Amino acid sequence: MKTQSIIIGGGLAGLACASKMQKEKHEFLIIEKSHRLGGRVGSIYEDEFIFDIGFQVYNTAYSNTNSLLDLNEIDLKFFKPGARVHDGKYFQIISDPMRDLGQLLSSLFSSLSSFSDKIKILLLKYELSNYSIDNDHQEDCSTFEYLQGKGFSDKIIDLFFRPFFAGIFLEKKIETSSKFFKYVFSNFSRGLAALPSNGMQAIPDFISKNIRDDLIMYNSRVIRIKDNNTIVLDNSEEIKADTIILTGDSHELLGTKPTQYNSVTNLYFSSSIIPEFGSYIHLFPKDEMINSVAFLSSISTAYSPTSKSLISVSVLGLHDSKILENSIQKKLSKYFGGSKQEYDLIKSFELKKATIKQPANYFSNNLITSQKNIIVAGDHMTNGSIDGAVISGLNAYKHIKNLNRSK
Repeated sequence: MKTQSIIIGGGLAGLACASKMQKEKHEFLIIEKSHRLGGRVGSIYEDEFIFDIGFQVYNTAYSNTNSLLDLNEIDLKFFKPGARVHDGKYFQIISDPMRDLGQLLSSLFSSLSSFSDKIKILLLKYELSNYSIDNDHQEDCSTFEYLQGKGFSDKIIDLFFRPFFAGIFLEKKIETSSKFFKYVFSNFSRGLAALPSNGMQAIPDFISKNIRDDLIMYNSRVIRIKDNNTIVLDNSEEIKADTIILTGDSHELLGTKPTQYNSVTNLYFSSSIIPEFGSYIHLFPKDEMINSVAFLSSISTAYSPTSKSLISVSVLGLHDSKILENSIQKKLSKYFGGSKQEYDLIKSFELKKATIKQPANYFSNNLITSQKNIIVAGDHMTNGSIDGAVISGLNAYKHIKNLNRSK
């Protein structure tokens, strides 16, 4: 069997590349090791609930991904900007007062941050309004060092920046590259965190909806790439292509160093408790276990059956959900009311490969290079975000077009 291009991996990088090939009538075949498309972005639908594979949000500032989607069709539902933070005693809201007028006074008078911190946040929002990692030539450092260098107080770092960005980076020490912090902060300042009304799976489903079924091989694993641009599948079938696009971890087929990941345990609870401030992401900087809580059914009612709340709880690292269950039920009861029996654990994910590790100087170390007819794509080649994965897929297709022009 032969085709023009083989895309190994049906995550967002592979789908972005395939969507361009589809429009340009470039022949391709996607080889996906699982039964679904989307990679780390997706949902499972069971018993009238929608379980995203780990707590995920879509940011409306993702311009490259926006270009592949119809935002009206996927029907985005929005979180309130900012977060509701439990400081160990009480909840307080820290929000963008220019976009969340209802919380103007509470944000201005919140004890989570000093007046000086509030001014610094506004200045940082202005400074990073058009931020681009590619155009940032400043010396890199950890996010924690960057925030200290900007003069933020220990209090605002510990009570807001650390738990909020730990929920994105999935590491508590916020040692992630300051360049990625600036990228994320810029996107959250310009866009809104949102969920497609029927779950995050709507994003890969929309991008792939025009791809014919015969152009996708599910439940197929590539075990080797031969010298003549031929791949070998785990069933011994061989397929030859002019170009091969390696997404996700498939670059390891070249013998390259494995990508490093942060892990998370995501637990879903069903409850009759419907909180007053369910449209905010809740952060718990003083809790030794819970990093964040989101009431997904308060954002989109499709996430759970009528009269039930679907609650997403994120715990950094890998844990046995059954061991966590009792403790988290007690904590949810304490934070949101009701008895612990009113919180039923109905689904959990232990995600070993949740987000890529991006330490300081990550973006100056191009560890993986594409070969002439073998192209490496994935968020590890750009930045660890939905838009980063899409950009890498679009870049892979540009590379193929340039190869074709040079022939």
